[in-house]
This record gives sequence, C-alpha cells and structure tokens, in this order.
Amino acid sequence: MNTVMSSDLVGLKVFSRDGTKLGKVKSFVSDAAETRDYLVIGGLLRRDLIVPIDTVDTPGDRVVVPHSSAFCDNAPTVRAGGAISGEDGERLESYFRARSS
Repeated sequence: MNTVMSSDLVGLKVFSRDGTKLGKVKSFVSDAAETRDYLVIGGLLRRDLIVPIDTVDTPGDRVVVPHSSAFCDNAPTVRAGGAISGEDGERLESYFRARSS
C-alpha cells in the first residue's frame, strides 16, 4: 500500500481488482492489540467489508482491493465495533493473505 494515514482514506471510493465498485471507506479500526489496521468499507456488498489496510493499494483518489468482487463478497463477516478481536483478525488475515482469488 502507498504510505498514507488510515484516516486519509475515509470517504474514498473502493474498487475490486476487476474494476467493480465495492463502496466507500466508512472508517478504519485496529485489532485489540493495536498492531494491525483494517478498513471498513460500506456500500454495495451485502454488508460492510473489513479488509487489512496493508493489502490494498491507493492509486490517486481511490482504494483498490487486489481481489475480485466475488472474493470480497465472500469474505468473513466481522463486527467492527471499536476493535477487531484477535480471532476475527486472524480470520481476515488468513482469508485475504492465504487464499487465491
């Protein structure tokens, strides 16, 4: 990811690698240990999408998730109220890093 502050991404449009608009960055959250940051993307999917911030790219004035829209739609459901639990963080990390899309 380009070096930007998480808060600078709030409000930007988010696209999948295949160019499908996923929504906009609503907010960002950290894990309980405050070692990892995640983007909360709201909009066009069935629910909010939570993505590890260091897996996205920020070309210009948008955010690109390097996976297909179908892959993103099937991502684990995680509550982002305040902080991401260690267990939920591991599920997200495993999904977005270990699986091919």
